[in-house]
Amino acid sequence: MNDVSPSIHTLKNGVVRYPTHYQDVMVHLDGGEEDEIRLAHAELIAALAGGHLTGVYTNMLPDIAFYADGAGGPVFAELAQDLLDQGVKSGKRLQTRFARLGVSNELRKVEDIPGLLPGLVATEARWADLFVASCPSPSASLHDWGRMIEAVMFEGGHSLYLIPRGMKPRSEVRTVMIGWVDTKEAARAVAEALPLLKLATRTELVSVHEPCKGRLGGAEIMADIAAHLARHGIEATVTIVPPKDNVGAALLDEAHRISADLIVCGAYGHSRFREWILGGATQDLIHTSDVPLFMAH
Repeated sequence: MNDVSPSIHTLKNGVVRYPTHYQDVMVHLDGGEEDEIRLAHAELIAALAGGHLTGVYTNMLPDIAFYADGAGGPVFAELAQDLLDQGVKSGKRLQTRFARLGVSNELRKVEDIPGLLPGLVATEARWADLFVASCPSPSASLHDWGRMIEAVMFEGGHSLYLIPRGMKPRSEVRTVMIGWVDTKEAARAVAEALPLLKLATRTELVSVHEPCKGRLGGAEIMADIAAHLARHGIEATVTIVPPKDNVGAALLDEAHRISADLIVCGAYGHSRFREWILGGATQDLIHTSDVPLFMAH
């Protein structure tokens, strides 16, 4: 049973707070239209935890290597100055926005060329409990931040909360679906998501039937995972869904069926996030999900 009432810690500014280990929540900001979406999700998580919210504003600068010939010098200088000025304006706007937040907060700016910026963000993410960002797009545009997500996933050391574009947060996380695959990445995702699972009123542990694992298709280990969650006070129902051409699509269908507010799963399938997006079993889940994703590697 996922009754959260015994976990209520205090009441501040009308927000019920629950003790979780997300005391440092970090959110990616880039001055674009999705900033408010990401910030709303991150503020809600920080408020529930009574934690601190850090915004990391990334300002991407031009790489001088692309303007190496003599004619490109003036163009580079002008473009670089424009982006620096844009960074100052966006930073001031975000500072004003952060002053209105109802949680403890700070805003940091990280700016560099595209090749170095992802690593700098991953360094920042190492001291946060949770990193909030938008789902990477299948587009190859640098500003879709796919490489940054990859760097944070593999080098940040913590989990990510990925938001479908334009998806505003719900006031509560009532139903959580765990997309289970028998991998260490899935195990780590469940462990990192425990605070959110304890806030939910319903948890469903879902796996796609795998005939190669015998008559029960892997259901035996599902019982063990459910028992593990029960020892943490989380009563999870187990569901084995029939296989489809794409595992991610099968999981998303189940998430829609139960009206899940969050999908928890591991970044499994390949050693690198980029390869996994392009060719792994969860390609459709990442690119088409209209439900927030909690992921760990």
